[in-house]
Amino acid sequence: MRISLFLLVALASPALAEAQALPRPNHTLPQFQAQTAANNNDGSLHTLSRMAVSAPRMGSYAPLWPPGGLRMDTAVPGLYADGSDGTLQQVGRMADGSVQQTTINAANGVAGLDENGNASAPVVTGPALNGAPIQSVQIGTNPQKISKVTGQPWLFGGNSTAIFGAYPQPNLPRSPMGYWSGFPVNLVVAGSPSGPYNAGCSLCVFTDAGFQNTTVAELSGEDYTKGKVSPGFDVAALFMSAGTENARLALPVSSYTANTVVLSSALTPAQLLHVKQGMFISTNSLVPGMSSGTIGDANLPVKDYYAGVVKSVSSDGKTITVYGWAALGKTATASDIPSTTSLETYYWKNYTAPYVFIGAPTKMFGRNTVMTFDGNRVGDNGLPSTSSIRQFEGEEIDFNTANTKGTAAKSVSYHGLTFGGNNADPRVLTDESYAILLAGSLPNYLKISDSCGSIAIQSGGYYLLQPVLLASRKTIRQNCLSIRGMPTQTK
Repeated sequence: MRISLFLLVALASPALAEAQALPRPNHTLPQFQAQTAANNNDGSLHTLSRMAVSAPRMGSYAPLWPPGGLRMDTAVPGLYADGSDGTLQQVGRMADGSVQQTTINAANGVAGLDENGNASAPVVTGPALNGAPIQSVQIGTNPQKISKVTGQPWLFGGNSTAIFGAYPQPNLPRSPMGYWSGFPVNLVVAGSPSGPYNAGCSLCVFTDAGFQNTTVAELSGEDYTKGKVSPGFDVAALFMSAGTENARLALPVSSYTANTVVLSSALTPAQLLHVKQGMFISTNSLVPGMSSGTIGDANLPVKDYYAGVVKSVSSDGKTITVYGWAALGKTATASDIPSTTSLETYYWKNYTAPYVFIGAPTKMFGRNTVMTFDGNRVGDNGLPSTSSIRQFEGEEIDFNTANTKGTAAKSVSYHGLTFGGNNADPRVLTDESYAILLAGSLPNYLKISDSCGSIAIQSGGYYLLQPVLLASRKTIRQNCLSIRGMPTQTK
């Protein structure tokens, strides 16, 4: 009796009821609404001797029934968070339909959540390994936890593991956000390249959304479905594909103003998904009076058409507003209004009517890294120092060998950087095309340090360790070994 009364008091507590609030309260679901008579084991209805008392009604406590207890249809006023009444039968049914502690992270049960709301057990699983599921995708996992499947740290959760999530650097104790609620500081992607094409890269990056369902990484790229085995089983941690990316949309134009374009037909809902604020928008309308010329050393015609940046789209989908029209590199003015008759024919070939192109880049970088030294942040300009970074490495590529006892000589190949490709028609390349450009204002453009620790080549001007053209390789090798205090006998 005491336990039953305690349960009723706890359920009627506003704090507990409020904590269990859902978009639709459980007690309003159909399975908890219907009242049914309790059955005996033989299927017959329960019968109880009862005193002559009035029938219970919702909003008041029902009388006790002999030999002393509560009936299932006993009403409890204000039981739920919305103020409605309930019966003991409803409470019992909801208890039967609730998640039990024993079902958390158990077979045919539910996945538990940690203190940050992340699943504490893998929700998506791949194939089994010795009877245990291999975790295939984890999002927002705790990097300090050990996998229950493999017994290893989270980064190595299985042969098919790909983990997408920001590394949650923990807060200090007493942080108001909690220890493991630190802001993400970087993205961690772990993979196990194990096959051709896109299965060959931990991270495959493609720039052309137009081919997102058909583009494959050029890794061991042979058509294995026809029995072809590629000459090399090549994989990459990072694969990037960049090329002549299409404009997202090419749309016929009705008219222009100084900051709008009226389309010939309204954007469809599917097209509207491709138009975002801040996207490039180019026209095929010539800029009047723009002098002909070339782009730098490339000897390509200047981009002499109007372009802008998308600001908004009208509610009827026919008008796109821009921040202004101008030639690339110029500032828009009120008089800059694209023409519907004077059209550009080099960059936007084969269009005989005015068009706009949404999201159309003009130059593609495979990779672009920008590093900046700021004198203000290190205190050189009189401000208090906020940074101690005075060393920059644009990129470092290291290759190491280990445990090579027993490894045969010349049995491992290493290539640092390779500039290749398939230029079947070099004629199309401009004369200033190059594989490596050393530009800017640096004391040295090329420094090479040999295995002896000496600089073999240094610019400006060249310093050679010794006259390479006059000395044999054997002599150079012996000199190097001598400097390092090693035997000088070579084959």
